[in-house]
Amino acid sequence: MFNIRTAVFVASLFTMSNAVAQSSSPPTDPAVTPPTAQMPVYDTALAPGWQNWSWAKAELSVEIPGSTRKPIRVEAGPYQALYLHHDPFSTAGMTKLSLLIQGSAPGGEVRILALIDGKTVGEGKLVKLGNIGWTRVVTPLATLGVEDKTIDGIWVQNATDAELPKFYVTEIKID
Repeated sequence: MFNIRTAVFVASLFTMSNAVAQSSSPPTDPAVTPPTAQMPVYDTALAPGWQNWSWAKAELSVEIPGSTRKPIRVEAGPYQALYLHHDPFSTAGMTKLSLLIQGSAPGGEVRILALIDGKTVGEGKLVKLGNIGWTRVVTPLATLGVEDKTIDGIWVQNATDAELPKFYVTEIKID
């Protein structure tokens, strides 16, 4: 026979199972990995997963006397680029590309570009080279046209039709 005591018992079971269901986290899908907050590209060497696909002459991990930095030395002819490639990855949760750059002579210009499916996106960011010391360049991914996109590489390209004096690049990261 159904009585008030049975009704209260059934209602309390329903309330408890609802509370447990609301407090437990949803199952995670191992195939979906959240993006990392930072993607290192190069510090004193290429970060894991990155490859040098440059068509400019690019020497990695160059020793500089008296410095702990081991930058990439780039000698770029007209429109040649330092090209660092990675298997496609999402920039979701990341907002900028940053690097240190130094020229060996004043007046050169390079263009920083990002790639989707091996193709450059937009006009990138133009950077004037100086030879007085390292310059930190921070470029929003939105400026490069790749905010919340899946990219597979970056270029630091000679932006002119003339031979560019060698330049150095290091501490490259996307975060």
